[in-house]
Amino acid sequence: MNWKECKSLIDADYKRLVPKRMGKLKYLISNPSFKISFWFRVGSYLKSKKGLWKLLYMIVCVWYKHEQYRTGIQLPFGTQVGGGLFFPHFGCQVIWGASIIGENCTIMQGVTIGSMRGKSGVPIIGDNVVLFSNSQVLGNVTIGNNAVVGAGAVVVKDVPSGAVVAGVPAKQVSMNGEQITRLYLI
Repeated sequence: MNWKECKSLIDADYKRLVPKRMGKLKYLISNPSFKISFWFRVGSYLKSKKGLWKLLYMIVCVWYKHEQYRTGIQLPFGTQVGGGLFFPHFGCQVIWGASIIGENCTIMQGVTIGSMRGKSGVPIIGDNVVLFSNSQVLGNVTIGNNAVVGAGAVVVKDVPSGAVVAGVPAKQVSMNGEQITRLYLI
């Protein structure tokens, strides 16, 4: 990733959080969602750099680790995450580093995105997806664009675009996903 891409991802995260232009510094200091995504983007950018950049990377790692403990959001550097990432409520979000997350995803508290022991494949989450509290996306599954995963749902099979799923294991309950996700796109 080059700096231009990193900056555009930071801008997308910021625009998702604050539709009207206000100071980024204010949100970097006060908003946990923007703070964790900002340091995630900077750390992911610096991870591949060499030379003196490595020293800056180590400083960012220490600060990011502090933010992870403070917010409870575990998002490893280098994870493929599109712009517009938003954590409205933070606490206990665990995201596997090999996961692929699309643009404008909303991830509530208690969400787990990860692998299943002994099985290969990674979760792929499309654009404009809302993952409600305590939902889990496990294994080699794909969640389509504009989909909604209900609270407490355990997704172990693919979810089509525009679907709303709920339950354990998650089952499709409607195709109103696009209408619901629009409510969460600030």
